[in-house]
Amino acid sequence: MNSNIVYRTDELARYFATHRVTWDQFYESERVIISRLALNASRSVLDVGCGCGGLGLALREKFGVTDYTGVEINSAAAAAGRRMNGAARILQGDILDLSRGELRDWAFNVVFSLSCVDWNVRFNEMLLAVWQHVAPGGHLVATFRLTDGPSCNDMARSYQYINFEGVRAGEKAAYVVLNAGELMEALLGFDPAGIAAFGYWGPPSASAMTPYERLCFCAVAIRKRATESDGTRLDLELPEEIRSIMRTR
Repeated sequence: MNSNIVYRTDELARYFATHRVTWDQFYESERVIISRLALNASRSVLDVGCGCGGLGLALREKFGVTDYTGVEINSAAAAAGRRMNGAARILQGDILDLSRGELRDWAFNVVFSLSCVDWNVRFNEMLLAVWQHVAPGGHLVATFRLTDGPSCNDMARSYQYINFEGVRAGEKAAYVVLNAGELMEALLGFDPAGIAAFGYWGPPSASAMTPYERLCFCAVAIRKRATESDGTRLDLELPEEIRSIMRTR
């Protein structure tokens, strides 16, 4: 089985040192979903694929969150994150390894995977790993690229250059695109208490090589059950083509 890519590029550290470090630098889909979580200083956060830990700075600025743990596979970005936010806990490594080691048995009120799980070749294992760190009654907040057509989790066919100037050169990351119905089926398999989503159509990244001409960029909050209850509440603010597929699952 292919391992997750340990990115060597310094592009990640240079870009995330100044981007996605304040609340208004995050995407609308992310801000809408995060604003519904009632975050405050008592909430613990795990941010998988944290870059330079900018989300921690933004959540502290906006909601007063101080208990922030970041995981980043790129060593230069993790080191920059420690310099930028000395109060944060920034771990360098693959979440699949850390879940079996340093983070084993750790649970958080909110686990974030923003542009992370769908950048990795071991997508299914990554999704399960981040869900396992959500405390009962807590949320997994993740972003996905959705389509109303077939999924593609084949890096030979769909990948993105790690280049933030839109240049198709440098190291490559997986560019996983999911059929909306298949994603919903996977999320319902967690037997969550609720699933909220917000998203919109847009073109693929300029640095992506992918067969899709448009994608639904979507942020999702999946709430883990604290007690047994009936059904799973759905709140899907998505394009009709995407929402209709997800509601049939």
